[in-house]
Amino acid sequence: MIVFRNKAISVKLPSFIQKRVDQHYLDISLTRILPLVSLLTFGVLVGLVFNTGLDHPYDKLVHVGFFALLTLSIHTLFCCRLRISALVSFALGLGGEAIQGFLPHHHSSLDDALANAIGIALVVAAIALKRSELRQAMVSEPVELEFDQFDLQPVKSRVQSSDSEGDSDK
Repeated sequence: MIVFRNKAISVKLPSFIQKRVDQHYLDISLTRILPLVSLLTFGVLVGLVFNTGLDHPYDKLVHVGFFALLTLSIHTLFCCRLRISALVSFALGLGGEAIQGFLPHHHSSLDDALANAIGIALVVAAIALKRSELRQAMVSEPVELEFDQFDLQPVKSRVQSSDSEGDSDK
């Protein structure tokens, strides 16, 4: 089942695949697709604009940005645990560096692998920070604000004022 803006679209799949799909539905929403679109756009732009290759330090910035977007894309699109998406991204980075060692006109580099790891770590830290802030907000007690001491009054919105005017006409 594919969910798009709270509307379900059923797709007939073989039974052994359908069992797995039923366990984990694929959510195609903007928040899940946007990191993937950003990753693809980044990759295409870097490939077209910088196809001659970049020298240090800009090459490392491309590695950081690409692997940050890759980690975020894997994490949001596949709804997997953060450490799994980080490990998959890191494994892809190490595999890519290993393959580059065998390709002509390419070279594998520990600096590139370190730049990949920094990009992954930035996303992991940002997501962990967001989660800890949300967790703290859920645990903390609501704070009562005393507007009287500041001499503040609520502002009527257009919706409130039009509703009250409509009631007074009746």
